[in-house]
Amino acid sequence: MPQHEDYDDNSNKPTYIVKDERAALRIKREDAKASREKYKAVVAREREEKNAERALKEQEIRLELAKLRINQSASEKARTNIALTTPALLVLLIGGFIVMLGSGAIQDEHVSVASALLTLVAGSLMQNLRSIVSEGAAEASDANGNGNGNGESHSKEKSKK
Repeated sequence: MPQHEDYDDNSNKPTYIVKDERAALRIKREDAKASREKYKAVVAREREEKNAERALKEQEIRLELAKLRINQSASEKARTNIALTTPALLVLLIGGFIVMLGSGAIQDEHVSVASALLTLVAGSLMQNLRSIVSEGAAEASDANGNGNGNGESHSKEKSKK
């Protein structure tokens, strides 16, 4: 039995026998449009899945940060705030002093007093910052024994030398 060239045994698509070329082109356009719509739907679904995964990860990160903030003690919060604000305050004070010197807002006879006061304030801020850093380092080393791994304190090693 002779088979028509448009006939395909393995195809699940319906076969249209069209004598009109315009109708054939219209059918092909509709098939192409349907396949584009199907592709767009698949892409949109995958995009939604990725967005949902991203949102879930973001919520998990926010939850972890909230847990860390809740578990942080008041002294740790204060240390963090001081450690963040002290450098900015120092820049503001020293920069303001330099600007005031440059603009002539501070009289010549008062420069030494202003610089002495600025030195005292900057020194105390730096001392606070240094103590915060050393307390944080001491807590980190105490968390792991004495920090040297053998259980002996650092002061005993220094006194032996």
